[in-house]
Amino acid sequence: MRPLSKHDPQQIGPFRIDGLLGGGGMGRVYLGHSADGRAVAVKTARSELADDQGFRTRFAREVAAARRVSGPFVTPVLDAAPHDDVPWMATGYVPGVSLTDAVRDDGPLPGPAVRLLTAGLLHALAAVHAQGLVHRDLKPSNILLTAEGPRVIDFGIAYSAAETALTATGTALGTPGYMAPEQLVMSGPEVTGAADVFALGGVIVFAATGGGPYGSADPQVLMYRTVHEEPRLDGLPDGLRELAADCLAREPGRRPALPVLMSRAGTPGPYADWLPEPVSVRLRELSEELDRLLPGPTAPAGGVRPMGFSPPLPPAPLAGPTGPTELLPSGSSEPADAVPTAVAPADAVPTAFVTKEPATPAPVPSSSPAPAPTRRRVLAALAGAGVVAGGGALGWTLWPDGFGGSTGGSRSDGGSGKKSRTAVLPKEIRDRGVITVGLDPVYPPMEYVDPGGRTVGVDIDLGNALGRELGVRFTFKNTNFDSLLSGLDAGRCDLVMSAMTDTRDRQQGRANGTRTGRGVDMIDYFDIGLGLLVRKGNPEGVGGPGDLSGRTVAVERGGLARDYVGGAGRGNPKVREFDTVDELCEDVRTGRSAVGLADFPVLAFAVATGPHGGALEIIGDQLDPAPCGIAVAKSGTDLRDAVRDALDRLIANGEYAKILKKWGVQQGAVRRAVVNGGK
Repeated sequence: MRPLSKHDPQQIGPFRIDGLLGGGGMGRVYLGHSADGRAVAVKTARSELADDQGFRTRFAREVAAARRVSGPFVTPVLDAAPHDDVPWMATGYVPGVSLTDAVRDDGPLPGPAVRLLTAGLLHALAAVHAQGLVHRDLKPSNILLTAEGPRVIDFGIAYSAAETALTATGTALGTPGYMAPEQLVMSGPEVTGAADVFALGGVIVFAATGGGPYGSADPQVLMYRTVHEEPRLDGLPDGLRELAADCLAREPGRRPALPVLMSRAGTPGPYADWLPEPVSVRLRELSEELDRLLPGPTAPAGGVRPMGFSPPLPPAPLAGPTGPTELLPSGSSEPADAVPTAVAPADAVPTAFVTKEPATPAPVPSSSPAPAPTRRRVLAALAGAGVVAGGGALGWTLWPDGFGGSTGGSRSDGGSGKKSRTAVLPKEIRDRGVITVGLDPVYPPMEYVDPGGRTVGVDIDLGNALGRELGVRFTFKNTNFDSLLSGLDAGRCDLVMSAMTDTRDRQQGRANGTRTGRGVDMIDYFDIGLGLLVRKGNPEGVGGPGDLSGRTVAVERGGLARDYVGGAGRGNPKVREFDTVDELCEDVRTGRSAVGLADFPVLAFAVATGPHGGALEIIGDQLDPAPCGIAVAKSGTDLRDAVRDALDRLIANGEYAKILKKWGVQQGAVRRAVVNGGK
């Protein structure tokens, strides 16, 4: 959760607003409290969406669906106004950690906890189905772990048979990896409550093993596996394996009914101390911070700005240990949770608001006692605990764990304890709160357009992390690669971040000896070379590039690999050229080529996500790696230095490594940000 900005409402309906829990392309979710002090999560729509009648219909449907469902394992709707100028819905707020975050941070749950989780979820689904509804998007990120048991959230795509007209023909609603086959095959059986049972099986696998029932891959790969392959149940303990396997039966009629599953899972509870200690500690800390933040019973204060009426009233500054704290937005790509118009991957890219510290903080003597927790610190602590609330039609996403942002002041370098001044963003960028980044999304996994139409990849994730660190929002502008630097030169973007090799010619604004522009500075952030691909187990015994002579080598047509193979010292390999990396991989998999050679990140991504990946592996380190840089105009030295310093902080705090690991490209990591390191 983050503090409110001056543009956020302080009152929505009868609820006083205390902070911002999350946000995304469709709306925001606020933490608030009622007059009697009860904590609530208030979901709002973006004002421009309020004019979309189709959106209002979906939002009203979500409110109606959520109001019909009650029980100890779902979050209750307390109030809603789907027809207000800005539609909103308030639910009870329970401090909790999403199952996704709990497993990601602390590992799979032990068997007894998985059984209690399953029992609670079965009762939640029974409450949903009792109202003639199908949830259709049960997944780890839609499940909260609380001290009192699990909670199912997000009824954004729940539907009944009478409401199917609101579902567009030919679209699939849900999240690949947890969607049932009948949700993916449009000509298949009708989607019923059996689809939720299938998703429950996937949740059981994730909770007990840390991975989904069909592995981790691109959405289209997960969809194919769901329809054509058996689930992966290795690592599940006895009892849970059989239960999950029955839930994951491909044919809906073979999946057990809820009463049968309830009898097998047992009675839900007791939930005292049911979670692993690290998760329980996080919940206790979250509850303590929430108690400290929220007031006792209060009535709405006079003069508070209701939502959607009078102009914004600036809130009183929040005093921290170094003075008032100003609020700035920080952005992200569109959220990846399920929406009615496209299939989305299971993980979401977060949207954020961050605090901007004063440029010159007052020093705190080492002998001074630690300052008492301030409101800003309490809000930051709540964000770090991974609070989650419902998504649905608003498609909002969550604050990332470990979030922090600063555009000035001092920082600790390399864990040495030494302090150094940090570069500050130019004032015009700080004032507008946005950095525009040019890229060409045709180079996975660095940047590409996913099946849902969103631009994703390493550069997107890293750009968003830099935005959070700098306290601004990064927006991404898709542009043809050959026009990126001219667009930067013309001021159409502030940065170029598109896996662009750092070269002297680019630094000097030259191409083939001809002056093409004013040149750029390059902040080197990633190394890209070539990768050697062989069949799993390396049956050909290829040890490195010295073993290419006399072998058949598959390369991309017109790529750098073709020149590399023909270079000195490579002997006389037989070269087979292909138009795509997927074709190259298939040629190696079938043994027609002994070795494949292509750009390392592209090759690693194809191996990890392609249908042939399990039969292939990359050997050795990258060959001939060269630095890729974030391009900044020569005149933008303040921006360059601020981005460089922010990147160094991400490297030091481990966020940079997490991003590379997510995309399987750790070999490209740099130790620190360097300006103009290319030859």
